[in-house]
Amino acid sequence: MFEKVLTGEPASISEAHGSVDTALGLSQVDLAIPRKVNKRYPVTITLGLDFAYRALDGAVLYSKKIQSVGRGEVEVTDVSCEVKGLEAIAYEAMDLVTDGMALQLGTSSNIQAAAHARKADGSQAVSLPSSAAAPVSTPVDQPSTVIFRAIVRHENHDQVFHSGEAVAIEIEVKNEGPGIARAVELLVAATPILTKQIPGVVSIGDLQPGEVKHVTLDGKVGTIHAAAQEELTLILRAKSPLVQLPSAKRFLVVMKPASTAEAAPPPVDVDRLPKRPSLLKQPKAIGIVVGVGQFRESGIPSVKFAAQDAEAMASYLKSIGGIPPERVRILLDSHALKHDLAEVLEEWLPQQVDSTTVVYISVTGRGIVEPTTGAVSMIPFDGMATSRVRLYSLRRLQESLAALPIQRAVVMLDLSLEPVPGTEAKGTIAPLWEQAGSGQEKIMWMIGNRAVQDTHTYDPGRHGLFTYQLLRGLGGAADLDKNGTILTGELCAYTKGQVSKMAREQHGNEQEPLCLPGPGQGSIVRLQPVARFK
Repeated sequence: MFEKVLTGEPASISEAHGSVDTALGLSQVDLAIPRKVNKRYPVTITLGLDFAYRALDGAVLYSKKIQSVGRGEVEVTDVSCEVKGLEAIAYEAMDLVTDGMALQLGTSSNIQAAAHARKADGSQAVSLPSSAAAPVSTPVDQPSTVIFRAIVRHENHDQVFHSGEAVAIEIEVKNEGPGIARAVELLVAATPILTKQIPGVVSIGDLQPGEVKHVTLDGKVGTIHAAAQEELTLILRAKSPLVQLPSAKRFLVVMKPASTAEAAPPPVDVDRLPKRPSLLKQPKAIGIVVGVGQFRESGIPSVKFAAQDAEAMASYLKSIGGIPPERVRILLDSHALKHDLAEVLEEWLPQQVDSTTVVYISVTGRGIVEPTTGAVSMIPFDGMATSRVRLYSLRRLQESLAALPIQRAVVMLDLSLEPVPGTEAKGTIAPLWEQAGSGQEKIMWMIGNRAVQDTHTYDPGRHGLFTYQLLRGLGGAADLDKNGTILTGELCAYTKGQVSKMAREQHGNEQEPLCLPGPGQGSIVRLQPVARFK
């Protein structure tokens, strides 16, 4: 180590044998405080230091970039904006980085060799030959890029958290860079009621290039005394000096105490067909119903009630829509492979239609949104979210229908939508739905969810919210003008209004359906009868 360290006083400079140049490198504070409450939150302070040791003749004997990390907890209260404890953690980071610099300089072979040479010949300033004076080559980590996905699930699946309810946070973390991401950690920040039994800091560990790790955090909602909206924040941090980390993920959570749950009227049992018979007969019509709630790939989240939605819709198309049973095909879960979809839609369907045929297609399940174009694809049972060749695109469906010599088609989509895995850090593009209204369209699109989000379920009715309202509408509720006939435009308008209203009132957030072509575009496809009761 050094015999004496001089701090730069003019009277002492002549005694120096060399100097250290320093510059502050990376400085970063990882801290999330979602709101003012009495709680302690984890914090990480990272400090980088670039330094070089020069002999008196200017030769650089050693240079290096180092980082240190100070960790601890800060305390906040609900009565002020003061954050207590941050200064001590900052000093810890400074102490660590300066100690690291001293250790590196004190053990440098070049600096030690220069000191020995100076003592041997009594010189005040001895530098090494240029070949030895070059900075020591130290291995540098390759850059790493860490991304992650997160899904928050809870016991009742109704989008509202209640006291004592089980909660699970499912995390998928991936290193997409060429270097190792070291000591990756997940910070969980939220009100204590929401994250009871869930630790504030979770170790992910090192991530090799291309490696993916899955972590599930199980907890339980604490006692909720009043209805509120809380924010759950997830942050990744790492020790690697050259790591690119994604932005924090924030979830807005609606919480209600169990004791204040509003008494709701009993749901209409849409699984029981209406008592009054439908007078609509469509002997040339075709019905194709798809429900995929389970997937071969275990990493794809299931879709609750998808099979029930499809079975009920098939029954309604036959009894209310007047379609002969032999002209209704239903594909459920493991019988809804991509090959099955292609066979029914592109081989069987063209053989059944003529210029008087109306085609009805209903799909319940999960979809993927392309990050650059916004194009939407369905995920079949054997699909994979990261592989286009294992998806069935809506563009392919649209082109298949447009090529048929049919009168018109009605497509009903109840899809939970998510971006292609691994593209979240680049931002999410909105799904591409819009189409120019010419009035000559022969396809009516009833889209249950126009945004990248999971669709809501209506647990009392044991169906997806959008499909439940479609079935209610077909049963008679969508007869807005009370003339006994329900048109596609009426059905979509009724369903859109009911879904939007219930999503806000019961779930505290939006689910906005979409009708294409929209009202006022003069499209005759909106006048297609779907039910007739008088």
